[in-house]
Parts: sequence; C-alpha cells; structure tokens
Amino acid sequence: SDHLYVLAADSMEGRETGKEGQRKAAAYIAAHFEASGLDPIQGSYFQEVPLKVTQLKGGVLSLGQEILIYKDDWVPYPGIEISDVEGEAVFVGFGIQDDQYSWDDYEGLDVQGKVVIMLAGEPGNEKKGYPLSETGEPGRWSKDRSAKRELADSLGASAMVIVTEQYETMKSRFIPWLSRERMRLDVEREGEGTDLPTVLMSPAAMLRSSPWKSLEDIRKKWPKRKLKGTDWPFCRLAIARVDERVMAANVWGFLPGSDSTLADEVVVLTSHYDHVGVDSEGLIYNGADDDGSGTVSLLENVQAWTEAHKAGKAPRRSMLFMAFVGEEKGLLGSEWYSDHPAFPLEQHVCDLNMDMVGRVDEAHADDDRYIYLIGSDKLSSELHDISEAVNTDHIGIELDYTFNAPDDPNRFYYRSDHYNFAKHNIPVIFYFSGVHEDYHGPGDTPDKILYTKMAEIGRLVFLTSWEVANRDGKLTVDQVNDFPSDR
Repeated sequence: SDHLYVLAADSMEGRETGKEGQRKAAAYIAAHFEASGLDPIQGSYFQEVPLKVTQLKGGVLSLGQEILIYKDDWVPYPGIEISDVEGEAVFVGFGIQDDQYSWDDYEGLDVQGKVVIMLAGEPGNEKKGYPLSETGEPGRWSKDRSAKRELADSLGASAMVIVTEQYETMKSRFIPWLSRERMRLDVEREGEGTDLPTVLMSPAAMLRSSPWKSLEDIRKKWPKRKLKGTDWPFCRLAIARVDERVMAANVWGFLPGSDSTLADEVVVLTSHYDHVGVDSEGLIYNGADDDGSGTVSLLENVQAWTEAHKAGKAPRRSMLFMAFVGEEKGLLGSEWYSDHPAFPLEQHVCDLNMDMVGRVDEAHADDDRYIYLIGSDKLSSELHDISEAVNTDHIGIELDYTFNAPDDPNRFYYRSDHYNFAKHNIPVIFYFSGVHEDYHGPGDTPDKILYTKMAEIGRLVFLTSWEVANRDGKLTVDQVNDFPSDR
C-alpha cells in the first residue's frame, strides 16, 4: 500500500512513457532495488530504451490536376511511416502475381520508381466464386495484409494506393489511430516486411481522374485492357508529420545465484510500471491496478528474495527483476530487452509476469481469492505443474485458466510483457486478475485495490519462483507454442 500510494499518486502524472512522471517512477523503483541489495546490471539500475514518437498532422495527395482531400478521399495505412513521394502512377489491377493460378497483374507494366494504384481484394465475387482460391472463399490475396505490399516493393514501386469499396468503414477505424501519437523503438529493422508508403483511397476519388467509369467497369475489362503509363496522371503524396526522439528506461536489478553450477541460469520476475498519462482535459490516469499493482508486487518480491539471501537462503539460480517501460505503447520495453538481453536468452529459465493483480472482474465479484493464469502450460508442462503444486500446498486460491484458451478472443497472451519472452521459447506465466470498470480510466486509484488479495498473489509468485530457482533441473521446454506469431 505504501509503495502504491507513491507510484499511483497524482505527482506521477500517470507514468506515461517518455514523460516526467515515468522518469520519477523509474527513479523510485531503482532506489528500492538498490536499498534492498540487488546488484546493478552493466553498472546501472536502468536499461535505456530509445524511442521515436510520431504524430501525423495531415497531408496532400494529388493525381494530375486533381487534389484529393485528406480523410474525405484518402488516409494513410496505419503502422507505416510515410514519407513524401512523387512520380508517375500506374494502375495494376488487383496488384497480384500468382504463379499457381497463372495470374499476373504486373505483366507488361514497368512500376520501377512509380506509384502503383490497385483494387483491394482479388478477382471474383460470392456469386461466381474466386478464381485464385480453391475453397470458393477469398484467398490469401484478400486475407494477407502484407502480401500485396511486399510484392509491389519487390518490383520497385515507390508507393502504393489501395482503392477499396470499404473505404468509409476502414477510415472510421483508422482515423482515431492516426490522430494519436505513435511511439515505437528507435531502431532500424531489416527483414521484417516492408515500409513501402501505402494509402487507402475511396473509389470515387480514384475514378475522378481515371478513364474507367466504375469499379465494375474495371473488373469486366481488366486485365484485357491495361492502361499505358501515359494514360495515368502524375501522382504526388506529401505528409505533414512531427517526429521526436525520447529516451526511456527499463529498471532492472540482479541477485546472483549461490550454486556455481546453476548460477548462469536466470529466473525472471517482471511487471510494467508505465501507464497512459494525462488526458486532454487534465485528468490524471493513476494506473493503480494497471500496472501499479504488478509493480509493487515486484518490489515486495525483491524484498522477500533479498531478505532470504541475507538470511543465508540465497537462490541456487540467479534472479533478474525487471520493471518494463512502454508496455502501454506496444510492449516496447520488453521487446527492447528481448533484443538486447543482459544475459544470453538461452540462460533465461522462465518469466513470471504480474500485470493487473489488485482488483476483481465481474466473473469473480463474489469471491476475490482467484487469479487468471495465462501461458503456464504453453511451453513447459513442468512450470505448469510447479505452479499448481505451489498453490495447492501453500496458497489455495482459484487458478482460473479461462483466458489461457487458444481461441480466447481477448488474446491476453499477446498483450503483456511475458509475450516477448514466450516468443523466444522461454516459459512464462502471466498473472492477471481481469478487466474492471476503471481499466484505462481515471478511476483506477489505489484506494480501490484489494491489498490482501494482491499479497496472496505476490506470495504465489514468490513461492513459484523459489521452486524454479532451487530445483535441480532446468525447466524443460516440452510443448509447442501453437499460437500464430503475428499478435
């Protein structure tokens, strides 16, 4: 409670990543790590995480003399950092090359350095079927969001315009996302798809500067009649965007193992300490449960482990304690750590991650002695068995696996920092008490936390980590993680 009333105080300004409140929270956590006796790592309790903040302010897209209006006629495709582009435009039908079905929209067309304009989806319809699919349903060219973009990029296109009859629906989904600040790791990535500038356009906007009469006209005549390069006007795309680079930090501390044969193996306990900050009206989102509850549970586990160490009960394996930044921005801090680990990833035994462990959801309104466990059996059946045994022998709360189901529509397995360990085949357990009415709202305050419940969960985490850290054998990874890699 003492810790949480500090971390979730108004003075922390919602602990938004990259802001002053986040830095204050990091300093508080690091001071506790140091006072408890954890060792710094690489000379510091902070692992710096470089970030880039981008906000789209607007833009201009023109086809020949036709000026197309931002939002009314076109919007950038979310998640792609668009730069200014200009050049000849080429219409490429559906933008598909498919050897299996002998279909090539690019045949006879030179798109090197040009803007390609294409229809969304693929040839066919529900009535007549889809010629590029054997199932009678739309195939991969409709379902794979990156396939057309990667193809256009490989053929040398400078940008891509997708014309879709679903423009109004998609625009309504994209606009709120596009208007927000976007934060990502400030790092150049190679071999992870394409960053080809891509926009969505309404059919009406495209047809105003086109010799085609309608999309149906295109479907009937394409690909028998392909436009020549001289038939299409010059295209120009200009984007107004503000970029800022900021430095945030994960907070880490280390407790070395006492067994020389096992000390290279590392058991990891984690939480995220950032939250969503202050809204446009000045309301502070304190984030007491999300994830102040997990963070103070991490601090209590640090104290328990360091007191055990001082009492001559040091762990056989080493312990790594980490409070991650940037979880609310897309698991950024844990992604950075998994790409820049303090120790080789193969030395990490497991990650026990606490995120929102201080409240109850509607399904457990009458009994707060429960916790959702997610991921415990996905990679290591031994970790799952240890967790069950510890709870049976020492804690006795309900272990609810509802959100552990592979078809869980909430996809919580992908939505907290443990995921960046699991994707490297490091066993995980995600401890989570569920979503409540104050989730990501100004009402998530420390007076609503169930501290006795939170203490029980903290003990469950401690005793589970105790068993893993002191057992003879390293956890066996004996399960196949059958979740798709794209979260």
